[in-house]
Amino acid sequence: LPRPWLLPQMSRSSCWLVPALLLGCCSVVGAEDFFLTIGGGYSPSGNQASLENNVLFAQRALGEQGVLGQHNDIFFSDGDAVGKDLQVMDPSSVPKANRLMAEFFGSGNDLGLSYRNHHIPNVKGSTEPDNIRKWFRGVGQTMKSGDRLYVYVTAHGSRSSDRQSPYDTTIATWNNSAIRMTEFVEMLDGLPQGVDVVAIMVQCHAGGFARFIFEEGDPDKGLSDQNRIGFFATVHDRPASGCTPEVDEASYVEYSTYFWAALSGRNRSGRLIERPDYNGDGVVSFDEAHAYTVITADTIDLPVMSSGEFLSIHSFFDEDDPKLLRNDESYALILGLATHSQRAILEGLSEQLELTGDQRITEAWKTTQSDQNRGSTRRRRRSPPEEGLRRRITRDLERKWPELANVLNPVSIELLTSRQDEFVEAIEDHPDYTRYRELLDESETDQAKTKVKYERFVRIADNVALAENLRRLGDEKLISQFNAIVAAENGSLKQRTEE
Repeated sequence: LPRPWLLPQMSRSSCWLVPALLLGCCSVVGAEDFFLTIGGGYSPSGNQASLENNVLFAQRALGEQGVLGQHNDIFFSDGDAVGKDLQVMDPSSVPKANRLMAEFFGSGNDLGLSYRNHHIPNVKGSTEPDNIRKWFRGVGQTMKSGDRLYVYVTAHGSRSSDRQSPYDTTIATWNNSAIRMTEFVEMLDGLPQGVDVVAIMVQCHAGGFARFIFEEGDPDKGLSDQNRIGFFATVHDRPASGCTPEVDEASYVEYSTYFWAALSGRNRSGRLIERPDYNGDGVVSFDEAHAYTVITADTIDLPVMSSGEFLSIHSFFDEDDPKLLRNDESYALILGLATHSQRAILEGLSEQLELTGDQRITEAWKTTQSDQNRGSTRRRRRSPPEEGLRRRITRDLERKWPELANVLNPVSIELLTSRQDEFVEAIEDHPDYTRYRELLDESETDQAKTKVKYERFVRIADNVALAENLRRLGDEKLISQFNAIVAAENGSLKQRTEE
């Protein structure tokens, strides 16, 4: 049962460098943390309010943990330039009658849309690549061995433009520019020796940057001698969820919403959450925050972290080798080999997806395949049931007010102004309106979000088996490298201050 994310990586390279330090697992006297945020869009029309709010939420979460010091630099959209660079949309600012008129007799697209200047304080500059390079040549050079650099990217991203290098994806930066994964690796390479890197990236196609752990971003050239780990919203060939001009943060569902909440213990609304301390050591690690996100985020994302990327290159399944695990092993066996975080994911997603039995991993994989097959053979997609109810409500309103055939008719204008209460009441009292709203809410949790949870489940199960296979293959250098990455992923924000 081949997995699509494993097919291109079936061979192992023999040229590898062993990391000099286990990132995050030992204290260095006088070591400091540096925070670099790259956020915003490539132009005003691509610079949504959620990107601004992501930066503000991350700053609040990190500040509450007491880890933000003097080394905290933010690059966002056009920097401190005066002008309307941020796209915002607040439908609640539009009268209810207008919203309903648009919904049933026009279009709700861009309803309540406006532009303003961003509200992020103390921005260092725009996200144009030259500014980021200058930061690495300037602030980056003041770092010393043992320091740790956090890079948070909340922006847009694109596929690689080179079919021969599909993992060379991009971060979209201001003025329609971009930073490729390999360019970002060059910037990291310029840091002083011994600097550790932790990246949290939530742009579309962020998984391409998971290759930054390798020399020049190329697995064939071995692991970089700079200690790097990363947590990425999704794989290299998929978009990520989350970019929206909506101002209501309660509606945001994207990777860093859950990641920062897990580390800080509070969600965007400021409410306390049950902290995902899966191993019970009293500290939420980066790995546990990632696991919490995989379990909790109701999105289209298929999250990735460095250890999984390493395994996809250096471990494999081989049905002809009896000492290696297969990718259709029993659930009990996989669960017994899983880490605390992996166990939490497997059990949490099993409950959500109502997966039971010892063959649930294979069944979950089959579900992802059958969904794909049904999608490819369906010739014509039926209209969703809520659309039929919407049309029925619209027809009944037009029978009551034939003038609604043209929303600029004087009667239509009256229904939006002096008679708006009458118009709203007619819609909300329609016998199909309540059911229409129920179906509309249900359709927002679409099949793609359910399908990707099966994919997350299978991917984690595969990673458990691949980690065991790596150990059974017996290459001590690769095992040491993998263990170093895992140890770094088990680090935490407060590790330095508590040691």
